[in-house]
Amino acid sequence: MPKPRTAVPGLAAPAQEDGWAKYGYLVYLVSLLPQAVFDPGFGLPNALVTLLSVAAFLPLYLRGWNGRDGRLLAYAWAIFGLGVAVTPLNGGAGVYWVYAAAAVAGLQPVAKARRMVGLFTLLAALWALALPLLQGAPWPQSSAYFFPAVFFTAFIGLLNVSTLERERYQRQLVQAAEENQRLAAIAERERIARDLHDLLGHTLSVVTLKAELAAKLAERDPARAAREMREVERISREATAQVREAVQGYKSRGLQGELASARLALEAAGVRFEYYAQALTLSPTQETVIGMALREAVTNVIRHSGATRCAIRLLKEADRVVLEVEDDGRGGVLEEGSGLRGMRQRAEALGGSLEYSGDGGTRLRLWLPTTGPERALPQAHPTALHPKPDTL
Repeated sequence: MPKPRTAVPGLAAPAQEDGWAKYGYLVYLVSLLPQAVFDPGFGLPNALVTLLSVAAFLPLYLRGWNGRDGRLLAYAWAIFGLGVAVTPLNGGAGVYWVYAAAAVAGLQPVAKARRMVGLFTLLAALWALALPLLQGAPWPQSSAYFFPAVFFTAFIGLLNVSTLERERYQRQLVQAAEENQRLAAIAERERIARDLHDLLGHTLSVVTLKAELAAKLAERDPARAAREMREVERISREATAQVREAVQGYKSRGLQGELASARLALEAAGVRFEYYAQALTLSPTQETVIGMALREAVTNVIRHSGATRCAIRLLKEADRVVLEVEDDGRGGVLEEGSGLRGMRQRAEALGGSLEYSGDGGTRLRLWLPTTGPERALPQAHPTALHPKPDTL
């Protein structure tokens, strides 16, 4: 499961942080209160100006939440200007500089966003240094009052730039993974179509010709017509066996495809993928059951665990083949829903079992007996998908 994004005040929010999130970030406006509460000389005019600045800020903030480029930059400059205008009366108005820097984090390209954050930080620092001189206040003591606002202008702005860039990169990874899966599905359909054409095209043509011949001979030469129909039956049985063998061949490649899909899905979700497998032999049915269990387990890790690491192991233990999926997520008591129940039923149908625990993360262990006809599964070395972790 992808980790929730760190709360950063700003207008340039990703699509998933919509709704009430934008109102939550308004809590930082409390920075306007300390001087109003603790400064005896604050006065009613200063309070009115502060309230008017908030009234001007809110529509800029709400309109700029999902603004883009030109409009976003205009909103950011307007908010920054509010900070410059109000700080002579309320030093807490430096919070507007932080909102402005957070806003420009959504600009494209990223270099432009960084430049704007740097420019706002520089202008805020210059204003913080110049304002006490213009007011005849002690310097640099009065300037030091603004240093936290200047610091957070740079810090929050750059943090938002980094966060949004990382989220854009993750979205690109997800899109690339989906595109790869789409192309792989197209290629697989084309391969299956070619295989079936090569496998059945000639056979069905022969069956058609012999059936037509038998129909013509039915009255003139019944004995020969019967021979032709027996030949049709033989060819049909052979074709059925070939189709069954081909379908089993498709299933036998399913586990490797599930492993590749698991890696793409986990890495796109920000979960570190670790994988290790011993040399194994699996029947097509066993491989199908393990592949389906792996898909369900990885889906649960991404959706529910909150994990940063997921380790997948395929092992041979005595007379068992074992699949282990372990993560470092929140763990806890697991309720057996339809997914886990389906895993268990498929495993038990082959004489195996499913075990899982939620202590210190979630650990799922599915095992199947190594009985019945088997097909060799090439050993998947850790380097094939991911370097072998020291812990495996």
